[in-house]
Amino acid sequence: MLRVNRRLGDDETLRSGRQFARAFRTDTTKPLAPSHVTRWENGDLAVTRATVRRYEHLLGLATDSLKTLIDAVNRVEGAPMLADDVRADVDQDRQRLSELLDRVFGGGSMTGTDWGRLTDLISARQELEFYPRHLWRDLADRLLGELVVAVGSAWLQRQEAMSRLLEHPTARTHAVAACIGMAEDLSTTAVIEPLSLLDVTADAAANRYVLRQISRPDSDRAMHGALLAAIRKVGLAHFRDGEWLQLAACLSSTISDPALDPALAPLAIDVARRLTRRLPNVKSLHRSLSAVDDAHRTWQAGRSAEPQPAQLAGRRIAARAQSRLGTGSGGADAVLAELIGETLFGSNPERRMVASMLLAASPYRRAVAQTLLDEITADIASRGQTYPLAASLRAITQLNVDIHRPLIRDILIRPGFPAAARHAAAWATPYCAGQQSPAAWRKVLDVQVAAWLRQPSELTEGIVLGIVHGIGTDGQRPLLAAIQSDPALPASARTAASWLMRTDVCLT
Repeated sequence: MLRVNRRLGDDETLRSGRQFARAFRTDTTKPLAPSHVTRWENGDLAVTRATVRRYEHLLGLATDSLKTLIDAVNRVEGAPMLADDVRADVDQDRQRLSELLDRVFGGGSMTGTDWGRLTDLISARQELEFYPRHLWRDLADRLLGELVVAVGSAWLQRQEAMSRLLEHPTARTHAVAACIGMAEDLSTTAVIEPLSLLDVTADAAANRYVLRQISRPDSDRAMHGALLAAIRKVGLAHFRDGEWLQLAACLSSTISDPALDPALAPLAIDVARRLTRRLPNVKSLHRSLSAVDDAHRTWQAGRSAEPQPAQLAGRRIAARAQSRLGTGSGGADAVLAELIGETLFGSNPERRMVASMLLAASPYRRAVAQTLLDEITADIASRGQTYPLAASLRAITQLNVDIHRPLIRDILIRPGFPAAARHAAAWATPYCAGQQSPAAWRKVLDVQVAAWLRQPSELTEGIVLGIVHGIGTDGQRPLLAAIQSDPALPASARTAASWLMRTDVCLT
């Protein structure tokens, strides 16, 4: 990230390592050797927070944009967090902590950078206590409420901030309760986010709730969030004693169920495979997985021995994106191709998210998004199946661009698209950058409400719900007001509109 942002940055003089090293020096630091830049960017020398923030400043990037990304990647990969090589000013930090807490509890506005700074200060004070203690829950509720309607970097900063609260010895209990409370709140469309966040902590209440939503899920979205949490929880050995066998029994039943939502099957299988490595003697789980693997091998046997789709698509899209930027003369960027392939076809949701975040933070972002959009549009027109639509729309959305809004709108208003494709498009809208007009939203909503009335089901109702959430994160408050009082809409959509009306969605 450091190298690609420097070499493809707007300031051509800083593309030279020697010039960058000269510019890096400040009045309070010694001159920097160019070899330092090379070693940082090759990963041979650990960077600190101060180093990353200096890169952000020199390259004209948003404050904490790279720092937050590196923290998120390190958390997912289980790597150490960035160290701080600047001695803290205790009095200044205490004053800043007090100011930020006053703003939170006084109803003042908070940016993503503010939340990052506040939770950094809280993390540095493992012994910190609030009195009365309910202030911890108030803090977690407010942060989580902002997180689930934020998009792009505003979302990532709040995601990392909430993770820090879930790791704090005193804040953890209250943060877990806030996540469970939101997941249980029937008035909100946000279920996956608060449930998946529970993967950060081994807290007993978090473990119990994740297991409950896998064994007796309140909805497919609740199971989705719980499975996402379980993937990391298994890897980090969060569960205890009998919880391991309980999880094995749940998964054995789940992956053998022919009625399992196809979108949830890969997640359940991923958790099960991780669990079998930890519980090699649980025969029922192994039998269930063997049946799944036999079916997969039969499918694979019917395919030619070509390279995997991820490799082919990754190389093709990387080459075209580099051509758009004029950087392809030195050959395909292998790292770029791998990240693209992982984003589109990766089986591990965490690694897909990390890959997409890295792409979004690079100068390749828009070129990759445009190339991918061109390929998806051509794939749809030819009725091909090169790209899984849900994963492709999610990938472009996570690149923090708005160029695919017309495609999403077409899928939601043109006849002929199956419900699964419309569901994927609907749930891409809440996290899509940019905005669309109230009239465009109204058209999309009317078409999908009519489809729900013709064929009521959990899937078609979920499409309407995703659109309502997208209207909310787009800041369309007059339309939300109309939705919450419209008896022709599903009750879940009216309730969600009421919740979104009470939520501040203008976040930075």
